[in-house]
Amino acid sequence: MKRVDGVVGNVDSDPELAAEIDAHEQAGTLETVVLDDTERKRSRLRVTTDAGTDLGVLVDQLELVAGDVLLIDNDRAVVVAFEERTAFVIEFPAAEAAVSTGVELGHRIGNQHWDLAVDGATIYIPVEADRTIIEDVLGPYIPAEATTRYETVDAERFIDGGDDDAAAGDHGVDHDYPHGDDAHDHGEESHAHGDDEHGHSHDDAHDHDHAGSTTATGETQ
Repeated sequence: MKRVDGVVGNVDSDPELAAEIDAHEQAGTLETVVLDDTERKRSRLRVTTDAGTDLGVLVDQLELVAGDVLLIDNDRAVVVAFEERTAFVIEFPAAEAAVSTGVELGHRIGNQHWDLAVDGATIYIPVEADRTIIEDVLGPYIPAEATTRYETVDAERFIDGGDDDAAAGDHGVDHDYPHGDDAHDHGEESHAHGDDEHGHSHDDAHDHDHAGSTTATGETQ
């Protein structure tokens, strides 16, 4: 297992590093680590790249970001990517309605510890619970003129600083759900998916001194 003590940099903020990553991609030596929403927030993790390279990573920043480079040398480069996520999408005829309803939905969404992203006239809520729960909790607060569907989207949509204009996946399927008085209000039921349910041990990777952001590529036993 290779040890990684800190992130080398990010391809979106370092043009020289991006050029090196492009060179590895052209040479067929670029490897990717795909993380889920929980893994990206861990301070230590053990991961396997798409090429089978096993890494023990000690993160030297608050959380990993798509485009972070974990390892780069003459033989290979390893970059971070995020899993796509399924989202419950609410689309409005006007952006103003999306923002207004987004505020109204915020209380319910906050109680459930769900994320929320607003992009123009569309609201995205990542599916963190059974779809029936999402529909029951939010249904009574969605105006009749809005349409809803499930769609696969870029995970960065729900990350602070992400690109709100990132194109959503083309897996959307429209559904008609009851809104207003015809919907059952189960919003008071507790279906929390907070931090207590996502706790993980950080013992997978070894503890190392990581002053600065130097990347070690030595082999561990």
